[in-house]
Amino acid sequence: MAIYFYNHYSTKYGSRNFGDDINPFLLGSLFSKALIDSPQICIVGIGTILATGISEKVAHYERKIVFSSGVAYDTLTEKFDDSWAFVCVRGPKTRAVLDLPEDTSICDGAILLADFFPPRAASQREGVVFIPHVNTDWAAGEALRKICREAQLAYLCPDASAEHFIETVRGASLVIAEAMHGAILADAMRTPWIPMHFLNHTQFKWEDWFASVELPYASHHLHPPFWKDTKHGMRSFVKKPYHAIKHFLVKRRLQAFARLMPFMSTDGIIEARKMMLREKVQLINERYGKET
Repeated sequence: MAIYFYNHYSTKYGSRNFGDDINPFLLGSLFSKALIDSPQICIVGIGTILATGISEKVAHYERKIVFSSGVAYDTLTEKFDDSWAFVCVRGPKTRAVLDLPEDTSICDGAILLADFFPPRAASQREGVVFIPHVNTDWAAGEALRKICREAQLAYLCPDASAEHFIETVRGASLVIAEAMHGAILADAMRTPWIPMHFLNHTQFKWEDWFASVELPYASHHLHPPFWKDTKHGMRSFVKKPYHAIKHFLVKRRLQAFARLMPFMSTDGIIEARKMMLREKVQLINERYGKET
């Protein structure tokens, strides 16, 4: 499958990460089989993957087609030659870093999941879902799961299966997301969402996404931070009350987040972005499918 996406979590750690792992299904459904099976053409897909070193990783393909990818920071030293076709990128900040034409800035392609999993009616939704970054789950997931149970919030890690992840977000009345694709999927599913960060947050890529759907950037800080206690013995025992206080404060703050005014792009904007992405899909299939 000639799709390039960030698969470090699966190849190195044997873990899933929803925002990366949706690429084979979604792009495989959007683009022609001739393109997907092509040994000459690579589709660079969803995720913050336009980074230093990417050219070398896909150098063996004669043509690289960028579809809704993003950059992580406001500078990038990577040089892209004529074999790269930047059909569309995640948002205006990515477009500016790469100095691309204005019509290439659209949105994260994951919003097209709504074409395959239609949003549910409000009467079919219930409960608040908390979605940490996958790295946060590794660092503090055990305690965060317990906190969510006590706060009566559902805990959804990005290493869940894609079907479970999508169905949980579709069925929620509110999503509190540290994982950016938790927020992106919620917006696509018309589920109100609260942006927050605990241990992992790259502001630039969030700003890129917010700007793409014409929302002002914001993120609520969940604190105080804590990590899994890997120490044993007396030192760990002495620190237990200290950790308990931290956990209590995090629970209180999470409960407060659930009462905040949520975010969601307007129906008009999200539909316009989906239409623009569909047009880019058609262009890629028609123009580059002939090169296979």
